Amino acid sequence: MTSTAPGSANTRPVPTPAGARTLQPGAAIAFIVLGAGLWWGWFAWDTVRDGSGSESSGPYESWQVAGCAVTWMVLAWMGVKVLRPLLLIPALPVGFTAAWMLTAALGDDSGLWAVGAILVAGGTLAGNALLVWVLRFVNRHREMRARSAAP
Repeated sequence: MTSTAPGSANTRPVPTPAGARTLQPGAAIAFIVLGAGLWWGWFAWDTVRDGSGSESSGPYESWQVAGCAVTWMVLAWMGVKVLRPLLLIPALPVGFTAAWMLTAALGDDSGLWAVGAILVAGGTLAGNALLVWVLRFVNRHREMRARSAAP
């Protein structure tokens, strides 16, 4: 499953494509759990609205949204290195949406949480697809430049 690069002073095993394929389901599950962790870590604990009446805001602050977005980008960047796009693109949104649904369903008597779930799922899926595409484009561009610069 692993091999050492020929002529390399580094004796650390390098995963072969067959070995990498066997890691995909486990890594996808890990990224689903990490996606749920984004919701629980950044938003689920904050349930208090600020203000009263028509001028209320929240319950989330802008620093929470920014922190979640930056964390999401870091996770996607890591994911591009270990997962195929067809597994990475839905992984974070599935976990995030599932965690959101659990929180919303437990606190909503109207049933509108289902509409919110569709919006959360669609938005995170579209955003993650765009992010993964950009990250893959940047990585490929860097690899091409590195190959052309090599003697």
